[in-house]
Amino acid sequence: MSSKATIVDVARECGLSQATVARVLNGQKEIQVKEKTRKRVLSAARKIGYERNVLAANFRRQKTKTIAISIADLTNPFFPELIKGVQNKIREYGYSFVQLNNEWNPKIEQDNFRYMIQSRVDGAIISPSHPGADLTTLEDLPIILLTNSDKFSGYDTIANDSKGGMILALERLFELGHRKIALLTGGSMMSVGSSWRLQAIKDFYSERNMIFSDDLCIKCDMSVSSLESFSQARAAMRKFFNKDTPATAVFASNDILALAALHVANEKGIKVPDELSIIGMDGILSGEISYPALTTVGKNRSQIGSLAAKSLIEKIETPLEWQTKKIILPCKLIERDSSGPVKKS
Repeated sequence: MSSKATIVDVARECGLSQATVARVLNGQKEIQVKEKTRKRVLSAARKIGYERNVLAANFRRQKTKTIAISIADLTNPFFPELIKGVQNKIREYGYSFVQLNNEWNPKIEQDNFRYMIQSRVDGAIISPSHPGADLTTLEDLPIILLTNSDKFSGYDTIANDSKGGMILALERLFELGHRKIALLTGGSMMSVGSSWRLQAIKDFYSERNMIFSDDLCIKCDMSVSSLESFSQARAAMRKFFNKDTPATAVFASNDILALAALHVANEKGIKVPDELSIIGMDGILSGEISYPALTTVGKNRSQIGSLAAKSLIEKIETPLEWQTKKIILPCKLIERDSSGPVKKS
């Protein structure tokens, strides 16, 4: 028999009622079916080549068993591991997902939000493109945000402790004797520019009775693709090195920027880490295989994805029991070959 066999055909084959067959094949648990009966139905279904129409079944239940994932930069190596974490977890619950990329563009992001509603996804995991992202379109849709920005304090959020991770890097550089640490920023969400990072390093210096010099701050554009931020960071680092600013270390706000700094240092014959230490953030594969291998602040990308997916499905399936979540995971410093003690004069 063809693969278009129906529940009626299965019922005829096994000699049971359509209602009983439907309960077994649709996984309905409201009414218990004897194990002997269940096996009889499944055996008949296999025999005639019955294939369950999942889409139709979900439509009858007003569910698509699909979630959306909205990210800002498809070129950023940070996201694949996170998306893998989402995919592995939702598979356990029988869900699928659609991935949407907004290229840091608020208009595209809004188009993607409207698509989520029109395609009737059951929920969404969203990495906002900017702190003013308008989420009103998704007012009735269960969502989890991948951010710890105060701008989204009223929403369910899951994120890494980026500030804490940055402090780990600065503390280690300080332990290694570095007192002139440059800050390289750009490429991420426009959370009031790079102000929190600049304030964090100023506070770090102040707590040690030191002053952070503004000429140690190297700024690239925020909210641009990884390819563009790498290009900008190379140009910015060339200009920085040409000024002969007495930095002994560079902390970059992500690994793409750190790799750009490493590229330019190699280009100019600056020995890393003997003459300059470089630390990035994210823990992407490119940093592990660079030369020298990049010291970085590792983030929990797969775990963040898995937690976001699990939380979203719980929110979808048990809405009355749901309580707002604010989850922040600690980062860890991964020391490799691009950082070391300050060079003694």
